[in-house]
Amino acid sequence: MVVNTIHWFRKGLRLHDNPALRDSIRGADSLRCIYILDPWFAGSSNVGINRWRFLLQCLEDLDASLRKLHSRLFVIRGQPTDVFPRLFKEWQITRLSYENDSEPFGKERDAAIQKLASEAGVEVMVRISHTLYDLD
Repeated sequence: MVVNTIHWFRKGLRLHDNPALRDSIRGADSLRCIYILDPWFAGSSNVGINRWRFLLQCLEDLDASLRKLHSRLFVIRGQPTDVFPRLFKEWQITRLSYENDSEPFGKERDAAIQKLASEAGVEVMVRISHTLYDLD
């Protein structure tokens, strides 16, 4: 079976010390790296210009690092629950990986994504990397 993987970058915008990315590469025939720019975040009045600038610089740096490895970062605007069903189908994805999010909003979002993935027959790999131990 062909393993087409998406790695969803969220908080950990780095290649090094990234267990979810490392594990997603193993056994993958193809790997696409994405960052989803959620309109809720983009439209929030709590996000100042400096935070925006920092995020854009981090995304540019990550894309440059991926390009050195003959890959790239796909930045996609939309709600994750709207984006993933389309990507699963268009890219014929069989595996999704990302880092665990222990915040309440993240847990709710991730549960919805896991449900969509299950319905599409997509394996989900979640790894802990923002905390020293599993908070759940």
